[in-house]
Amino acid sequence: MPFLLIILFVPPGCHAQVKKTASPKDYDLTRPEVIKLPKDVDQISGIAYDGKDNAVFAIDDDHGNLYKIPLTKNPQIEKWDFGSSKDFEDVVLLNGTIYALNSKGKLVYFPVSFPVDTVEKAELGLGGQNEFESLYADPSGNRLVLLCKACAEDKRHENSAYAFDVASRSFGRQPVFSVQKKEIEKRLGEKISRFKPSAANVNPLTGEVFIVSSINKLLLITDTNGVVKEVYKLDPKIFKQPEGLCFTPKGDLLISNEAASEGKADILIFRHL
Repeated sequence: MPFLLIILFVPPGCHAQVKKTASPKDYDLTRPEVIKLPKDVDQISGIAYDGKDNAVFAIDDDHGNLYKIPLTKNPQIEKWDFGSSKDFEDVVLLNGTIYALNSKGKLVYFPVSFPVDTVEKAELGLGGQNEFESLYADPSGNRLVLLCKACAEDKRHENSAYAFDVASRSFGRQPVFSVQKKEIEKRLGEKISRFKPSAANVNPLTGEVFIVSSINKLLLITDTNGVVKEVYKLDPKIFKQPEGLCFTPKGDLLISNEAASEGKADILIFRHL
């Protein structure tokens, strides 16, 4: 039986290629420096950079403990207890004060002086079921911003942000902005489930807010009013459970992963290019 041989001509440069995860122009999200962490901090859920010692302060979501982790191989970690409460999700170091965020929207704060003797508290006090995992200092230095992971007053298409005034030590009751899911989908070019941020911080070089979502495996870049500018997919092999994010003053990006179901927790360092 005769047969027909078909030869397809593929022009140069058009061969099939594996699509790589994109990165912001100043970072290569595929090539981190990795600091492996010991088992006693495998639930690392928030980090804040300490320029004095080139280290990060960190918390875990199982205990009221503060850790100091030098950014070196096999770091010698210090630990202090600051309370018996659990489910702490993020941490900020601002003007010599540590602020730790509870998932229900409560802040615990105390001076950088150890052991921890005096702890103060403030609570947002929203009604209904609410969950927070992201806390960062606004570039003005006058307030902290809490970003809803899932708040009762939000629709499924938005994530509201609330502010804590540092001077008056009080929360504003109304949202200061909201991140819109339709803006994320527009930049991403596809539909997503409800966006659930797990950490956020301000890039000191650009003033932009970097927001990471462990569940969605996304990195957002927004302005300080929550307007989405860029969206990037994250490689789950590198970002197995990203729960903490901060910057060094020169713009290096640090992201921490919880241990998840296997392996060790780690801190990923992405040098500013």
